Amino acid sequence: MIKQNLPIKLINIFYMDLKLDIKIEKLSKVETWITAAQPSDDGWSQIKPFIFIRLTTSEGIQGWGEAFTLPYRELAVETIIRNLVIAIANEKDISPYSFRDKILDIADKHRGIDFSAATSAIEMALWDIIGKLSKKPLSHLLCKNPNPSVPIYATNWSSIESETKTVARRALNLVEQNFGGIKIYPLQNRTPNEGASFVSYTRDLIGFETPLMLDLASPDNSNLSYELAPLVAPSNPYWYEEPVDGENTEELSAIRAKTGLRIVTGEKQFGLPHFKKTLEAKAADILNPDIAAVGGIIDMMQISKWSLEKNVKLSPHCWNSMSIAAAAMLHVCVSIKNSEMAEIFPEYLTFVKKFSEPGYKIDQGHAFLNNEPGLGVSLDTSLLQSMCSNYNEEILER
Repeated sequence: MIKQNLPIKLINIFYMDLKLDIKIEKLSKVETWITAAQPSDDGWSQIKPFIFIRLTTSEGIQGWGEAFTLPYRELAVETIIRNLVIAIANEKDISPYSFRDKILDIADKHRGIDFSAATSAIEMALWDIIGKLSKKPLSHLLCKNPNPSVPIYATNWSSIESETKTVARRALNLVEQNFGGIKIYPLQNRTPNEGASFVSYTRDLIGFETPLMLDLASPDNSNLSYELAPLVAPSNPYWYEEPVDGENTEELSAIRAKTGLRIVTGEKQFGLPHFKKTLEAKAADILNPDIAAVGGIIDMMQISKWSLEKNVKLSPHCWNSMSIAAAAMLHVCVSIKNSEMAEIFPEYLTFVKKFSEPGYKIDQGHAFLNNEPGLGVSLDTSLLQSMCSNYNEEILER
């Protein structure tokens, strides 16, 4: 477990860059939705459950958030969310910053990824409310001059289909759909030699102009990562993601030094200490903490700031819905100076469009935000409800 043991003083130094004049008077209601797992429309993969939350203020302003989920933990994360919101329900003048200070006390240096997923969702919703109160998009709260767009890539993952030619043909199809880069999984049901052949075949199909990301998904045997690296080098991979579990900072540093490939890590980690340690160890070229699991947008901005000082890029991981969490990810990406390509799951995007307007559009390998207040995402709750396995509502006013 990563423990949150950074001094509050350090956090407050960072807060000075993002002070807000507008605060939330009081929260009156929290609602949570858990969507049911289901096959994607194209049969390519299984769409995981998503956890959405909506906070309502005493003035009737609503804010949306989303929590990262892992199998069999959805109800646990939902419970943490509701309990944390109840803990702050009677407080006045709430802000994302005061909430973060509160949860540092509640966590008592015992955060876990489920707790951090819950706090990510709540803080996201608070930012959405602040944006609506101030009539500004989130990106305009995070920086003075956000970029107009951010480059994106498509994650070409399937738990159903892994045959080389089929996956490679889908990669080409995604390039034709205006995704600016493609991520594949060379060690999925393959040896290093087979994985290298898969990478080479895909590269030949999509050409060398399109960035091709390789995700090794943290193999238990790091020798596989060492063996694969020289075999895929001729295919010019854009990055080499999770060649070993992100907790193994020393091994990551060694792989980076020996292979010379751009190392990406961070999607399974949360809180600030781990990322500070990773940067100090020179273990990564790109960090990819998950926008809905790292702990909150404030933590993501701090990680970006530290990374910039080390000449390391930030590419938030987003194995979440392509509505609330993806919008938050894109607002962060256009707000920071060291942004890398942002992650999109194409079949998830198709799914969420059934009940939401995601708040961005994709064109020529970039995502463009709609610049509406807050996250800029709208959801039809009746349609969302039809997709759900669970719904809860908690009235907070006593």
